[in-house]
Amino acid sequence: MRRTTIAILLFLFAQTSQAQNDYYFRHYQVENGLSHNTVMCSVQDEQGFLWLGTKDGLNRFDGTSFKVFRHDEDDSTTIGNDYVRYLYKDPSGRLFAGTQRGLYQYHSRTESFTHIPSSGTKTIKEVLSDGRGKLWYIAEGTLVQRDEKKRTTRFFSVDKYFSATSMCLTRDGKFWVATSDGLLKKYNAAMDGFVTYNVFANKAVTTQWIEKIYATSDGKILIGTAAYGVLAFDVATASFASVTSQNSDGTGIFVRDMLAYGPHEYWFATESGLFVYNETAHKVINLKKNYHNPYALSDNAVYTLCKDKEGGLWAGTFFGGVNYYAPQLSHFKKYFPDYSEQTISGNAVREIVKDKYNNLWIGTEDAGLNKLSPNGNLTHFMPAGRQNSLAYYNVHGLLAVGDELWIGTFEHGLDVLNIPSGNVVRHYNAGNGAGDLKSNFVFSLCQTKSGEILIGTTAGVFRYNKMANNFSPVTLLSGYTYDILEDHNGVWWSATIAEGIKFFDPKTRRSGSFQYDPKNKASIGNNMVNTLFEDSRENLWIGTEGGGVSRLSADRKRLKRFTTKNGLPSNFVFKILEDDQRQLWITTSQGLVQLNPETEATKIFTSANGLLNDQFNYNSGHKDETGRLFFGSVKGMISFMPSELTVDRFVPLVVFTGFQVNNKEAVIGEKNTLQQSIVYTNTIGLSHDQSSFSIDFAALSFAAPQMNHYAYKMDGVNTGWTYLEKNRKVYFTDLSPGKYTFRVKSANSSGVWSPKETTLSITVLPPWWKSSPAYVFYILLTVCLAFLGIGYYHRRVKEENEQKLARLHYQKEKELYEAKMGFFTNLAHEIKTPLTLIKAPLERVIQKTEDRQDIKNSLAIMERNTERLIDLTNQLLDYRQTEAGGFTLTFTEVNVSGLLEEIFGSFKPLAEQKNLHYSLHLPAKTLVSYADSDALTKIITNLLSNAVKYAGEKVAVKLVHESENFFIEIANDGHLIPADMREKIFEPFVRLLKNEKQKGTGIGLALVRSLTELHGGTVSVKDHALLNIFVLALPVRNEGIAQKGITLVHQNTIVKSRS
Repeated sequence: MRRTTIAILLFLFAQTSQAQNDYYFRHYQVENGLSHNTVMCSVQDEQGFLWLGTKDGLNRFDGTSFKVFRHDEDDSTTIGNDYVRYLYKDPSGRLFAGTQRGLYQYHSRTESFTHIPSSGTKTIKEVLSDGRGKLWYIAEGTLVQRDEKKRTTRFFSVDKYFSATSMCLTRDGKFWVATSDGLLKKYNAAMDGFVTYNVFANKAVTTQWIEKIYATSDGKILIGTAAYGVLAFDVATASFASVTSQNSDGTGIFVRDMLAYGPHEYWFATESGLFVYNETAHKVINLKKNYHNPYALSDNAVYTLCKDKEGGLWAGTFFGGVNYYAPQLSHFKKYFPDYSEQTISGNAVREIVKDKYNNLWIGTEDAGLNKLSPNGNLTHFMPAGRQNSLAYYNVHGLLAVGDELWIGTFEHGLDVLNIPSGNVVRHYNAGNGAGDLKSNFVFSLCQTKSGEILIGTTAGVFRYNKMANNFSPVTLLSGYTYDILEDHNGVWWSATIAEGIKFFDPKTRRSGSFQYDPKNKASIGNNMVNTLFEDSRENLWIGTEGGGVSRLSADRKRLKRFTTKNGLPSNFVFKILEDDQRQLWITTSQGLVQLNPETEATKIFTSANGLLNDQFNYNSGHKDETGRLFFGSVKGMISFMPSELTVDRFVPLVVFTGFQVNNKEAVIGEKNTLQQSIVYTNTIGLSHDQSSFSIDFAALSFAAPQMNHYAYKMDGVNTGWTYLEKNRKVYFTDLSPGKYTFRVKSANSSGVWSPKETTLSITVLPPWWKSSPAYVFYILLTVCLAFLGIGYYHRRVKEENEQKLARLHYQKEKELYEAKMGFFTNLAHEIKTPLTLIKAPLERVIQKTEDRQDIKNSLAIMERNTERLIDLTNQLLDYRQTEAGGFTLTFTEVNVSGLLEEIFGSFKPLAEQKNLHYSLHLPAKTLVSYADSDALTKIITNLLSNAVKYAGEKVAVKLVHESENFFIEIANDGHLIPADMREKIFEPFVRLLKNEKQKGTGIGLALVRSLTELHGGTVSVKDHALLNIFVLALPVRNEGIAQKGITLVHQNTIVKSRS
C-alpha cells in the first residue's frame, strides 16, 4: 500500500512539475530594506500596509519601502521584543503582535505599542478574537481567554488542561483549539468545557504534533501536522480525510500555515515549499526553491501566508525573506535558460516561428536553436562540426516551409533543416556566382502568398529559385535589410538600416521608398527601420530605432508618427504584432506597449508587471493560431494571451508615509509638527524656521508598485498638477508664511486614476516679531503707554484706600470673633460648674429609684441632657484651648482598631433607633498607632455623631492601613455637602442650611480639624456623587511629634481589642 501511495504521489508531482513554472514570485529581502530574512508572520492592516514579523523587528511595508519597529529599552511605547512570532488583525482592525516576550497591541495613530499584562513575558504563538468580546491567545502552550468587556483573564494551563498549539473559528462561530498531542477540541461556552476529537486515533504515528488548524468556508477544518501533511476534518460528520501527506521523496510534510486563496483552492506553507491544493480537481502542486530560477521560491521553509486586498499572496520564509505572488504577474509565461535540459538554451531570443507540426522554434543569438514540442519538451540544436548540424549558434532568421525549417545565421550563411529528422539537409553560403547569395548575414526570411521565399541580407533582398536551387537579387529592394513583408496587395516591403523602407510590386513592377525627412513630420520617424507589420485594417506599421512607430495608411498616402510624446516608453521599437481584439503590441527598449489604433491610447508593461525584463530583441515576435503572442528579449522569451490581461480595477489609497523638516524626519509629539502618525495627519503647523520640508507618500498597491503614477499640487504654490512616474517624495524649500494645502492622487498600473485626493493642510507661521499678534501688540503697547502715567496714579490711590479698608475690616472681624469666643467660653465656665454639681446627686437619685420605672426614665432623660450639656461645654473649652495653643496632647500606643470598634458600638443603639444600615470594616490585622487617646476619641466621636445624626438610610465606617499612614472613612447618605462648602464646614459656627433643624453648635468639626492637625494629619470631605465621605488621615508613628513639643508616653495600649 505504501509503495502504491508513493507511486501515485510521484505521478502527481511529475504531472504538476511543469505547473511550477506558471507561478512567479517576487522576493523582498534585507537588501530591499527588510529587517531580517526570517519572516515568521504576516498580515495586512485596515489602511493597506503589509506587516511582517521577523526575528529582528516588525516591518511595515508600503510596496516600496519598509519601516521597522524595534524594541527600545528607554522607550516604554516601543514593542517589547524584536522577535515577532505572530501578527493578528481583529475584526475591529486592531493589530496585535505576539513576540518572544509577551503580547502587544499596536496603536496606529501614535505608532506606539502597549503590553497586554496577562501575557507576561511568555512566547506568544497565536492570537484570535472570537467575535464575542473575548481575545484568545496561546502563551507557551497555555490557552488564555481575555474578556475585554469585563477586563478579566482566564488561563487554561498546560498541567490542568492541555498544551495548545493553534486556534480557529468555524463558520458557525465555534471556537476550536488544537493540542500538541494530536487532539482537536471544540469549546462549549454554555458548559464551559471542551469536546475532544482524536486526530490520530488508532494510527501508529511518530509524532502527534498539530502545528496549525484552519477553518474553511464549507464547514471543514484543515489540520496542518508536523509529519503527516494536511488533514481535513468535517465538522458535520466528525470525520477525517487526508489532503496531502508526503513529499515526492516519500518524506512527511511539516505544515506551518494554511490559507484559502480562492474558491476551492488552498495554499499550504510547509518546510518543503508551498503546496497549492485544488479541492475540486484533487490536484496538488508543490512549489519549491530552484537555484537557477530567479522567479521560484527563495526558500523551501515557508512559515507564513497572507492574502492582500488585491489578491496577491505573501509567503514568508525562514532564510529567504518574503515572496510575493500575484495572478496578474503570472499572465506572462517566461522562458529563460536555467542550465537544465528543459529550458531554452539562450538569453537573446531573436526568431520565433511555428511549423505545421505545432513545434515552436526559438532562435537565439547566443545559444543556437530550440524546438518546443506541443507536449512541452525542449530540444536544443547547436553547431557540432558536422555537415548535418547548424552552421552557427547565432540565429537571425527562421521560416517554416512544410517539412523544412530555413535558418538564417550571423555571417555563416543559410541552413535548411529537415523538421522530422532534425538534421540540416542543405546549406547556402555567399559566393560570387550568379545564383549565389551575396552575404552570409541573413537577417530575415519571408514566404509570399505565391510560395516564393524571400531572404533579407546585409546585401539586400534575394529570391529563392526552387527549380534551380539558387538565388537571384531583388534589385529594387537593395540595401542592408532587417525585415521583409508582403502586404495584402502582394507588394513586397523591406526595412533597411539606413534607407528607410522600400517597396516593390512584382505584378506592376512599381517600386519606391519612404524615408525620414527632418522637415516633414508626416515622414517616417527614422531611416533605421527594425520591423514592419500590416494590421487587419491594412495599415502598415513601421518600427524604427529612435523614431518610434509610424503608421502608413491603407491607401499608402498618409503617415503618422507615434513616439514618447504619444505615450510610448521609448522611441526604440523592436517588433509589432496585432492580437485578436485588433490591439497592437509593440516591443521597445523600455517595455511592452499595448496600443489601441482607434483611440491611440497606450498601456505600458514592464518587468514590474511580470515581464522578464524591459528591453526586448530585434524583430522578435510571433502570434500562434490560438491568439497567444510570443516576444523575444535579451533575457529570454515571454508569451501571453492578451485577452487575459484585464484592466486593473483596484485603485489604491494614497497615504502619507513620511514628513521631513530640514532633512530630518519629524517625530510624533514634536512641537509644531506631528501630533500623531503622518498616516492619519490632516493638518500640520510649522514655525518660520521649518519652512523647508519634504513629504513621502505611497499608493498601497503591491502588484506593480513601480507602475503606480502620482500627481500632486500645492495650493498656494502650484496652479496645476505635477505628474510623477517613479518619485514618491516631494520637496518644498523656504515657503513664505501662510496656509497651504498639499494634494496628491494616484493611478494604478492600468492608468486608472483614483477619484479621491489625499490632502494635507500646512500652515507656515511667520516669526513672532512679524506675526499679526505682534503688530496688534505694538499698537496696543503704544496706546497703553499713553494712559500708563495717569492710570498708575489713580490705581495707586485706590489700592491704598482699599488696603486701609481691608485692615479695618480685618480688625473688626477679629474683635467680633474674640468677643464671641470670650462670651461663649465664659458662659461655658459658668454653666459647667452647676452641671457638674447636678450630675453627682442625679446619679445617686437614679440609683435609689430602681423600683420606680416611670421616675427612673425621666431621670435618665435628665442625665443624658446633662451629659450633652457637659460635652458641649467641654468641646467649646477644648476648641478655645486649641485656638490659644494651650491644648496638650499625650501620645501613647493606641489600639486604633479597638478604639474605633468601641466608639462605633456606642452609637449602635441610636443607629438602630433610626433604622440605619450601620456597618464597620476593620483590617484583618489590629492597627496600633501613637496618638492622644482622648483627642482621637473626640475626633472619631464627633465625625461618627454627625454621620448618624444626618444620615438617611446608611452609615459606613472603614479603617485602612497604607504604609506609614492610616485612614478612617466615615460615610453617610444624608444631604450632600455642596462642593463649595466642603472646606467651610470645618470653620467654627458654620452649619448647612439644610441641617439647621438638627441640634448643634457648629464647633464639632472645627474641633476635629484642630485636633487632627495637632496629630500631624488631615481631615477632608471626599468627592462622591452619592455619599458624604469624611476621610481622616493620620500618621501611624508620627515622627514629627518631638519637633512640635508634644510628649510621647511609652505605655501599654490603652484600648484592648475585643475578642
